[in-house]
Amino acid sequence: MSKVENKELMETIEEFVKLDEKEEKDLNKLAEIGHELDHQLLDCELIAIVNSTPEEDYNEILRLIVEDDKDSYFIPAFTDIDEAKIAIKELGISEDEMSYEFEAMTGLDILEIAIDDDNFVGIVVNPYDTDFIFPKEDLVKTAICKQEPEGC
Repeated sequence: MSKVENKELMETIEEFVKLDEKEEKDLNKLAEIGHELDHQLLDCELIAIVNSTPEEDYNEILRLIVEDDKDSYFIPAFTDIDEAKIAIKELGISEDEMSYEFEAMTGLDILEIAIDDDNFVGIVVNPYDTDFIFPKEDLVKTAICKQEPEGC
């Protein structure tokens, strides 16, 4: 398994969005690219924002609450530090309120953090720019098929 570069992930997202915006959608091609995106995300090294406030018993990854369902949340992942800094600014997080650090981890690492939490609904890439959502169910299926000897 080779590491997927963030540039490759972003190019595939762009390809998916262009296909999805077409009036005549090729659903098979969309499904194929969507599945490839799931693989790329799981293999990609991304940036997560982690709470490192000393009073906390453990470092907790930043979560974005779903507007219509206050119990559900996404975990934001960023393709680079600049995208993560945009999120910090947009969320209005100040160092006075919360200490945080940027932690590099794969999409699979991020998925494993919340996989057993029923309120976790997926990973969102660059939420204040690209805002591309990877649903939990799709990522779990892809993570399982990656472990199969014959692949997906």
